[in-house]
Amino acid sequence: MRSNILIYLVGILFIVLTDTFLFIQIRKFLRKKRAILFYLIHSLLFILGLTLYHFTVPRLKGPESYYWIGLAIGILFLFYAPKVIFILLNILASIGGLLNRKIQKIGRKIATVCALSLFLILLYSMTWGRYNFKMTTREICFTNLPEAFHSFKIVQLTDLHLGSLPSHYPGISRLVKEVNALHPDLILFTGDMVNNFASELAPWTGELSKLKAKYGKFAVTGNHDYGSYTRWSSPEEQKQNGIDFFRNMEAAGFTMLNNTHRAIPLKGDTIYIAGVENWGNPPFPQYGRLKEAIAGIQGQFIILLSHDPSHWRAQVLDEPIPLTLSGHTHAMQMGIKIGKYEWSPAQYIYPEYDGLYQSQNQYLNVSRGQGYLGFPGRIGLRPEITVLILTNNCK
Repeated sequence: MRSNILIYLVGILFIVLTDTFLFIQIRKFLRKKRAILFYLIHSLLFILGLTLYHFTVPRLKGPESYYWIGLAIGILFLFYAPKVIFILLNILASIGGLLNRKIQKIGRKIATVCALSLFLILLYSMTWGRYNFKMTTREICFTNLPEAFHSFKIVQLTDLHLGSLPSHYPGISRLVKEVNALHPDLILFTGDMVNNFASELAPWTGELSKLKAKYGKFAVTGNHDYGSYTRWSSPEEQKQNGIDFFRNMEAAGFTMLNNTHRAIPLKGDTIYIAGVENWGNPPFPQYGRLKEAIAGIQGQFIILLSHDPSHWRAQVLDEPIPLTLSGHTHAMQMGIKIGKYEWSPAQYIYPEYDGLYQSQNQYLNVSRGQGYLGFPGRIGLRPEITVLILTNNCK
């Protein structure tokens, strides 16, 4: 409770200070009383919105709380990140103006352009950018891949976080349409279907059940799928939430791999899809039991689903597993990619945060996913549908 009050007070202080500094810098453009009144009302509306948020949203205990939290974060980012950028660049321009007045004029124009550009980027990332999926195709060669699985096509999906989505969200139907157009052999989902509650998935089971793959759809749990980020009235209620989650996943057509594996036979050859429950570095849970998941199939061609990529270096590389698929990082829903160069703040937390990684003859593919959590969008790095083509033609 005290932490909520502190966040509220810091938020109010941030709004007041930001709008005060901005007012001082643009005061000469607000000459009419009507313009000043409009500016004052705009600031009061944000203070009122934050106040309403403080006294209502924390009391929401259901899945809808994540939508409203994300919306509040998004609106604050949308309007106040550009303001902060403008203020800081304008201060630098004023300092430069002490040397030359032209520097100040040019600096103010740059500040204005940068602030407006950031506003438009954020607006796009929170609207169409949320479901402007990037189709990423990677061909991976394995000398030990059974011949029948040459050119085998896998679509990896991950981190939908359905509780963050509004009920009218068009991204799921678009996702289904784009995936089905690929005619995949397998669809593999690597965790975090929901934020906490099984009921987040219920409205979408019909749409997700339309995802089609020749040899099935398999999934594992991520750290959010256990309902560990909310308070339950009793352990029994949380347990029932878990039961409902697995039922909803089954209704959506997914076979859950909870520290187990399934064989995929094809023309006399076989590969195995193994899946572990979430295993991550603290504070994330370590429910995954890798030895149990691959018991009896060591030496076979295994594709492992493990939500958190930290698991790969911690345990997976010690086992003969050619390919591991993970998600979890979202690439922090922010980054830039120019040619082969890519940057994201996620790289300072996860050595493997987005893309294909190799250690000798073992590979890890980390997908940045299709959903979002917290900030309701993707800045720079688009949500991704990953297509993996397996081949044994290693030239």
